[in-house]
Amino acid sequence: MNLRNIPFLVLLVFLITLAFSGCVGEQTSENVSEQEPVDVDAIVYIEEYAFKPEYTMISPDETVMWVNNDSVAFIVKINLVGGDSFQSPTLRKDDTFTYTFQNRGTYKYELVTHPWKNSGFIVVE
Repeated sequence: MNLRNIPFLVLLVFLITLAFSGCVGEQTSENVSEQEPVDVDAIVYIEEYAFKPEYTMISPDETVMWVNNDSVAFIVKINLVGGDSFQSPTLRKDDTFTYTFQNRGTYKYELVTHPWKNSGFIVVE
């Protein structure tokens, strides 16, 4: 090995390391999947731009978890029929969002980014 090439090799290794360092993102507290574990009473999966199941019945104080199984990021909007609405943060693949329903009623949920796709309902009785 020629000693004159050592600075070039060191620079090359540094540049390769720098290039790959951007490929691995740090987990932050903003990552939706890092939520504290909670007891879940029902799970709704997002698959192929649709909710599975589309209809769920629960009781007050029960918790629903949405799980994004698609490779596309989504935001789930939940509307109390005839009332208020709220939404999840952006859910990337494998991210989850949980919500505990306190009040009785019918809640419609849909994908904010794809509202023309399937929607679903949660009935709290």
